[in-house]
This record gives sequence, structure tokens and C-alpha cells, in this order.
Amino acid sequence: MVLVLAAGVVQADVTVELEGGDRLEVQEFGAQGQGPLFLWLVNQYGELETPNALIQALAERGATVWRTDLLDSLLLQRSSGAIRSMDGAPVAALLDAAVRSGRGPIVLVTCDRMTVPLLRGLRTWQEGGGDITAVAGGILLFPNLYRGTPVAGEEPELLGIVAATNMPVAIFQPAMGSNRDRLGELLETFYAAGSPAYAWMIDQVRDYYLLHSDAAENKALDTTTEGAMPQEVRQAIMDTPNQLLEAARLLAIVPRPTEVAALDERAEAPIAPAYGLIEREPRPAPEYALLDARGDHHELADSLGRITLVNFWATWCPPCVHEIPSMNRLAAAYDDREFGIVSINYREEPEHILEFMREVEVDFPVLMDQDGRISGEWSVFAFPSSFILDRQGRIRYSVNTAIEWDTDAVRHVIDTLRTEHPPGSDQRK
Repeated sequence: MVLVLAAGVVQADVTVELEGGDRLEVQEFGAQGQGPLFLWLVNQYGELETPNALIQALAERGATVWRTDLLDSLLLQRSSGAIRSMDGAPVAALLDAAVRSGRGPIVLVTCDRMTVPLLRGLRTWQEGGGDITAVAGGILLFPNLYRGTPVAGEEPELLGIVAATNMPVAIFQPAMGSNRDRLGELLETFYAAGSPAYAWMIDQVRDYYLLHSDAAENKALDTTTEGAMPQEVRQAIMDTPNQLLEAARLLAIVPRPTEVAALDERAEAPIAPAYGLIEREPRPAPEYALLDARGDHHELADSLGRITLVNFWATWCPPCVHEIPSMNRLAAAYDDREFGIVSINYREEPEHILEFMREVEVDFPVLMDQDGRISGEWSVFAFPSSFILDRQGRIRYSVNTAIEWDTDAVRHVIDTLRTEHPPGSDQRK
């Protein structure tokens, strides 16, 4: 079937046969385009309005786009686990079909966790001995290339495919994204593998900005991307087609590897998630000295002598907001000389937090980590992340998800820590 869209853009259906009888259903946009051929891998959340508009814009600018939903075609669950478990064969078959089409240069594009099968597909295609000059590389939009969410306070580990990728890649990194401060490590890992890797810093936006729409489309995204689109997000989306074309031109002219990089299969295994309160070997908590949303000064030393819950969060994180009422109830159950809560907000403005607090009751101070430095020093990877400190300011428990805080299990942990040292002790070990 062939469908003519606006501005002379043509859509057609393509089928890519896979070994074992599976097939990828591909929609082709801009079939008459003379520019790059983008292989657009639909993200974990399915087809959404803004990515589809970007595909249309690329086709209108002379590119050809093949859009395929790997999870839908392969009847896989739309989950992080399913994506991390995918091998490179489907993407490699898609690359083979693209090369046979005669169009080019060929560039793979996707975002978030779907960047994992993108990189695996590039490497599998290399192993198959394809025409190395036909494929320019991959564009990774706010990539999540980690083995999973670590225990709160531990650094995440990159999947082995990153250190085994030497094809050209370009990273679009939101300046306010949660992995912005880990971009250097990601680039260095690509460089060490031999990849000519590049990065675009996308100003004033957070992760998932390209999935934003004025109306809610997907419950999994929730308040992360719904509602009136901020002007900075709208501008970033408008700029994206030209940035994609620029990145494709750059990747097409850089040197290609002559050999496939070695892969550490052990590093490809995802880590098992650790949910709930995790007891930790006691260690001193990193220092902080921050202003709260109202301009008052707070530092770690203020909490010595009592049990303290330190919570890292953001208003754009629905689970973070969900756990605030139970934290309020937990704080109310104790004398503030015995137990207190300190929340540290990630990269938002005090004015925004004060407005938020007019709508949502928050019974504890909200400290402003506007440059993300303190979150980095505490090795915060996911939001929310929380830590329970003993009277000496040592981390004793951590949790990397939202939980209900006013439970018997949590109160038992707090009460046990309260009995360990005399009140007023301020010696750190």
C-alpha cells in the first residue's frame, strides 16, 4: 500500500523477513527522498505524536525514514527488561534490507533504552561483513545504556555493548537530563572502543523532551511529558530535524572501523533490581551545604544526633510526588530531635518549588541542588533515591524507588537506629 501525505511525502509499507519466520513491519516515509535513510526504531512507549511529526519533518526535508516498532513486530512486552534482553539480529536484518534498497547514507535513530538493541544491531551487522561504507552509524537520543538501576548510592554500570561499539555514533543529551553528568564517561567508553563519537547538548530540556505532547498519550509517561508544552521544549523539538540531518552528514564522512570490537558478554547481563529498603555497610554520607526553596541554609552537620531521611527527588517525577504524603506522616510520628526528613530537589528553580508547595503539602525542607552536583556526589541515578542516616551521619539504608514511608517496617528501622547511640552524639566514624 502507498499513501501520499502532506507536502508530497509518500508513505509505503516494507516487510523485512527475519530468520525463524518473524518479520519486521516497516513504514517508509519520503520514498522519493534523495537525502539520508533514517531507520527509526520506535521507543518503549510506542508510537507518539511528536516522534511521528519529526519523521514527517525529515521526509519533507528530503530524507527517507523507515519506521519500525521492534517490540510490536516481535510480540514482545513493552518493558525495560524485554528491551535489554533483545539481541542484535532484528536490527542487523533491517540494516541489510536498507543497504539493498540502494539509499543512503543509512543512520539508525532511537531514544532511551531502545539504544541498546540499536548498538547490538550495528555490531551484529558488522560481524556479518556488510558494506561498511553504506551505514553511517547511529544517533542516540538521551540514551540509557546501563545494566539497570543500581542500589541507591552506587554508580551504574554500562552494558558491555558500549565498550564493543566502534561504529560512529552521535548522542543528543538533554542539558537538564538525569545522565548529563555521566556523558563524559559514556563518550570515553566509545572512544576507547574506537568509535568516533560526538555529542549534541540540548539546552533547557530534560530527558523525554522528544516524547512531549500537549495532550497525554501514554500512562507510563504520565506527568513527565503531558500538559501544555513549555516553549523551550517546543523550540528544541522544532530544531531536532535539522540537528538530525546535520548529525547524519557528520557520521557519513568520519572514518569507519576495519574490525569488529571485542564484546565482554559478562557485562551484557542486566543487574537484578533491588527494591525497598536495602541495609548498607555504614559509611559517612557525603557532605552538603545548600539553600532551601525559601532561602534558608542547611548542611549535613545539622542532622547529627538524630536519624535522618535524605530524599532526592524532582517535581517531574510522578513516583517522587506520590511518596510525599507518607513522608509527611512519618515525620509527624516523631519528635524532630529524634528523626527528621531533608529532601534535595534535582535541578529545578526555587520559584517552581514554592509554586509546587502551594499545591502539594510538604512538611520538611526542600533543598535546591540546582547544578546537580550534590546528587552526583551521592551517586544518585534514579529518582526518587533515599538514604537513612544514623545519628553519626552515616548511611545505613537506601532505596532507589518510591515506597510508602509510614509503615511498621520503616518505623522499625528508624527505632532500631535510634537505640544505637545516645541522643546528642555527634561523632562521625
